[in-house]
Amino acid sequence: MILVTAATGQVGRDVLRRLAGAGPVRAMVRDQATAGDLSGAEIAVASFEDAGALAAAMTGAETVFLAGRDSPDHVAQQERAIAVAAAAGVRHVVKLSALGARSDSTVALMRDHHVVEERLKASGMAWTFLRPHLYMQNLLRFAGPVAADGRLAAPMGNAGYPFVDTRDVAAAAAAVLRAPPGHAGRAYALTGPRAVGYAEIARRMGGIVGRDVRYEALSPAEFRAGLEGAGIPAWRAADLAAIGSAYTEAENRPVAGVAELTGRPPTPIERFLEDHRAVLRAGASRSHA
Repeated sequence: MILVTAATGQVGRDVLRRLAGAGPVRAMVRDQATAGDLSGAEIAVASFEDAGALAAAMTGAETVFLAGRDSPDHVAQQERAIAVAAAAGVRHVVKLSALGARSDSTVALMRDHHVVEERLKASGMAWTFLRPHLYMQNLLRFAGPVAADGRLAAPMGNAGYPFVDTRDVAAAAAAVLRAPPGHAGRAYALTGPRAVGYAEIARRMGGIVGRDVRYEALSPAEFRAGLEGAGIPAWRAADLAAIGSAYTEAENRPVAGVAELTGRPPTPIERFLEDHRAVLRAGASRSHA
């Protein structure tokens, strides 16, 4: 039995779809009424805060895909999940972590991922870490100002980043979950095929929406102030504003993790933007974590 946590998230839902037919799969959700289609998986209603429901969800599971929302409670939630998994007899945990996860990161979530990785290493269970770079899907949060104002404003400087499509992350996760023993004790960096700068992204978005789009490189302080002014929680605004400094020069180079796990090259930014043409032209998208 494979248990997929955060099963309604942008990665978790796609993991379930890709595991269809792989044997018994259970999807952990907070609210069954809003779960929608989960590709025929058994449903377990539970949350990371409820240890009893979490234990019930993990009963009988041999492998767990551990994902979750960004939150100030991220470490406590995932540590609870690890403890419950170990007590339930789970053999292998595949953790959705992040490239740049380290104890001295400028981004709190990256420090949190590092803490959870260390806890998992000490748990006695087999483990695999998936460490994606920035999600391409995050770029869709700029769809509104791109379409309305021709403006892509972000605190990312002039560097290039090897963005990765969450569809590729889900495919990589499903490949590990189908045969976890072969991936025990390994950490995979997941990136796109090349590093791309925001100025190029702005130009490509402009070609899709039919107008000139300029990239405005904001300072982290400016970006953070704008987010907080829009009602984004301070902890979230701080992490988003600092994300450009979260990666080393080496981590901003593409690697072969997606191809190694899926047997195909990762999605290029050109294809991703074209696939999301309707969202960009409409100028609206939900905010992606």
